[in-house]
Amino acid sequence: MIRIGVIGVGGMGNAHCNSLPNVENCEFVGVADLRLEAAQAVAEKHQIRAFRDYQELLDIVDGVVVATPPVAHTEVVIAAAKAGVHAFCEKPLSLTLAEADAMIDASDTAGTHLMVGQVLRFYPVHALGKQLINAGDIGDIVYIETDYTGPYNAPRTRPDNWYGTVGGLLENGIHKSDLVNWFGGTALTVAAEVGSFSGHDDWEDYTVSLIRYDSGAVGILRWGGFLGARGTNETIIDGTEGSLRLDMAADLGYLKKRGASEWQELVPARDVPHGVVGELTHFVECIRDDTPPLIDGRGGRHAVEIVLATYQSAREKTKVALPM
Repeated sequence: MIRIGVIGVGGMGNAHCNSLPNVENCEFVGVADLRLEAAQAVAEKHQIRAFRDYQELLDIVDGVVVATPPVAHTEVVIAAAKAGVHAFCEKPLSLTLAEADAMIDASDTAGTHLMVGQVLRFYPVHALGKQLINAGDIGDIVYIETDYTGPYNAPRTRPDNWYGTVGGLLENGIHKSDLVNWFGGTALTVAAEVGSFSGHDDWEDYTVSLIRYDSGAVGILRWGGFLGARGTNETIIDGTEGSLRLDMAADLGYLKKRGASEWQELVPARDVPHGVVGELTHFVECIRDDTPPLIDGRGGRHAVEIVLATYQSAREKTKVALPM
């Protein structure tokens, strides 16, 4: 059994704590949080150990889920690597590329796995889309359009927690930043628009990124609550031999081959671990089998790079070349 602990039990940390008991070949052994009472409450629920100092947790685990606010990711992941502990780091991996590089270097030096919590790769409909693309069902990809938008009902206010200091695209839109990279490849350039209907010059509530990939594909990523009443989390992928529409909300795919008049509905496999349980299952398997994660530190870094390039492009009103 692979022993797993969680550092940071608020928000997604709590979601991971509730998911770990459903992960095969995993023994959920402890949690750590600066708010010891919060850690103790989780520990009592799961009959595990609680710590205030995460260093004590590192002594009893094989792998750890890092679910602190992003500002603390670098310190914790590096400490885990130095302790020989594998790390699953919640998104975004980092706030800067230098921080991402430090975590990657520490994990490489220690020979530990660093996985990033880009959970959309573990949604059945997205996994199905990737399988069809790899099988050549739509030919070479030429265009990807993905949204992560909610309905715009009223002026939004800036969150008063740490989320409001990070930026909406980096904290939330990073999900689709990684997804479009997964389908597109390695990004070469980013041109973007960023703005705020809520009147905050330093906190966005909409972004549009135009991304050129080394595969020749062009990607468009839209994030925020600015698209009127519809709001959508769909992804559309056009290839030389057909097109895919991936409906995340309905967990259904649609395939239209070149020359066809109708879309064919596709139901993804849902009988395997998916979502948060799926990504944690994958993390445990990577530790057990010593295999690289589907989304490692370098992939997590590239998702951050897309976001930072989006901000820079909008700020400087220019196209940004990657790597930054």
